[in-house]
Amino acid sequence: MFVRKCDLCEKEVKDPVVASAGFLSGAKLELCDDCGEPILKFLRKNKIIDKNNKEIKKA
Repeated sequence: MFVRKCDLCEKEVKDPVVASAGFLSGAKLELCDDCGEPILKFLRKNKIIDKNNKEIKKA
């Protein structure tokens, strides 16, 4: 069984918030909801994602 843990607080998570530096970059963090909330707030504030954490498509 594969166990995922938050890279910051080491708490076990089922659905992590994944933060990476780029599309092909190897730098990737898996965070719990508590640790990933500041990142999600920034992305929502700048209208990069919507309230359901889905990317906003530009027409």
